[in-house]
Amino acid sequence: MSDVQFETENITSSDRILHTPSEFARKNLLYIQEVGSLKSLKPHESSRSGLDSFLFMIVTHGSGKVTLQGKEYHIQEGDAVLLNCNDEYSHISDKKNPWELSWVHFNGQSAPAYYETFVERNKAADGAPVFTPKNLKEYGKILDAIRSEQDDVKTMSEFHTSLHLTKLLTQIISDVTKNPTRSESMKLSKIRTAVNERFQESELLEKLCAEYDVDEVTLNEEYKKKFGIDLYDYILNRRFTYAKELLRFTVKPVKEIVVESGIANADLFRHLFVDKEGMTAEEYRKRWSQWNRG
Repeated sequence: MSDVQFETENITSSDRILHTPSEFARKNLLYIQEVGSLKSLKPHESSRSGLDSFLFMIVTHGSGKVTLQGKEYHIQEGDAVLLNCNDEYSHISDKKNPWELSWVHFNGQSAPAYYETFVERNKAADGAPVFTPKNLKEYGKILDAIRSEQDDVKTMSEFHTSLHLTKLLTQIISDVTKNPTRSESMKLSKIRTAVNERFQESELLEKLCAEYDVDEVTLNEEYKKKFGIDLYDYILNRRFTYAKELLRFTVKPVKEIVVESGIANADLFRHLFVDKEGMTAEEYRKRWSQWNRG
């Protein structure tokens, strides 16, 4: 950990903390590499690529420009940016209206998945790494909390930092997710209820598309935006969960359960158990069933 305050050739005035994560944090947690803030004194372009890190920053005052893989994005006070630093990127403050930034460089095993979700949910911005938070002050508080964890070496500081980063990334994804209209939300809720009641029906997805006059791709996308899982996977999940219930609490043969659960395909049934439970359906029943003990 290193706390540094400096001015570089009258270009910026910055205050930052560098952190070297423990081996445990690298393998198991979200962790920071650097957190800080700066005030630009005059324009200076900072550019990088091939850096194993993710960068989140907010513009608290002024304006500037971020370039990602050759495409420019102008940002101003109230905007935020999330970047994968493996990509070629640069940023520079505006000459007439120099910016002030707060930022955190972070990484971790789950960081790429969070970033991919951000990119997917920010499609409305045409792949831009820029968005406007609903509440910039909330992001400032999270960054302050992350920084405060680095002020002193504590046994739990990396765990607390990981929680703050999770909160940060969750808030980012929430802010860039386009919420469905009230009528769309009601429709999707009705579809969810229908699935819970009818998941055993064959060709259920096709039936729901016909009933609600929507194509399969659109319905899957809309459902995922609201519930975090596309409709096809939700139907399959309900069927798989029911299959596990039948294995645990009945003595029905596996062949019957394949059909009754709605999965209907023996190969798919077998694959689901191996992939999701790490064992066959027969092994699952032997380990989990209450009637099979004695």
